[in-house]
Amino acid sequence: MTSLPTTRVLQLKREGAQLFVTMNDPTTRNALSATMLADLEAVLAVTRDDRTVRALVLQGRDGMFCAGGHLKGALAGAAAATGAADPVHEENQRGGRLLHQLNRHPMVVIASVDGPAIGGGLGLVCCADIVVTTPRARFALSETSLGLTPAQIAPFVVNRIGLATARRLALTGARFDGAAAAAIGLSDHHCESPEHATATVERLLADIGRCGPHANAVTKALLFEVAGIDRDDLIRRAADAFTACLRSDEGREGIAAFLEKRPPSWAGAA
Repeated sequence: MTSLPTTRVLQLKREGAQLFVTMNDPTTRNALSATMLADLEAVLAVTRDDRTVRALVLQGRDGMFCAGGHLKGALAGAAAATGAADPVHEENQRGGRLLHQLNRHPMVVIASVDGPAIGGGLGLVCCADIVVTTPRARFALSETSLGLTPAQIAPFVVNRIGLATARRLALTGARFDGAAAAAIGLSDHHCESPEHATATVERLLADIGRCGPHANAVTKALLFEVAGIDRDDLIRRAADAFTACLRSDEGREGIAAFLEKRPPSWAGAA
């Protein structure tokens, strides 16, 4: 059995063949900060070849899943010089690599969403094999409302819910709940309470436990190969698009408005 890494904003709990990964960074609402990315990278690295772990359950604490990108960190990076060592571009690619690793992780990944999963948080959800939601689940592709683009999460969102629905949600920034997520295929199991969600996850883990861990890993890789959705080169191009948006006048205004809790200059102009 692989020893679990020491993490700062993730709480790890091994129960037999299951690993519960709980995001717990209330100061950022579990945003995808550099610390969160490092913790998730470490967990995926140590479990990638460990077939004693059958399933990874990704969840949040206290009614929060993941608020998305760490905008304060992105805004600070935007002030840095552009070029080969552009911190915004590098961090955006890092996020894309993490999503790719989570999406292709050999074990079964369950996202248990009891609270907001916004922007990059929705991207994490789209990388799971199975999604469970509660009435507190809330989603949005909010990037365009900030003058940004959902660059790295876009392929995973399209793969999960389809191009037409992804277009509608991304181009409106619309917010929706767990029931609506089930209606569009984002959620596999929408539950009427957190207790029902816990029972559903337990039932899913029992089902997964009846499957061969090596067979599941091989099958998951084969399904991706059949679907033809390996997009390594898209990570760089997505980072190009995100970085350009972040450094634009619109992107700077959008993030400033978000941090100042006011509407951006273009809000309501349509």
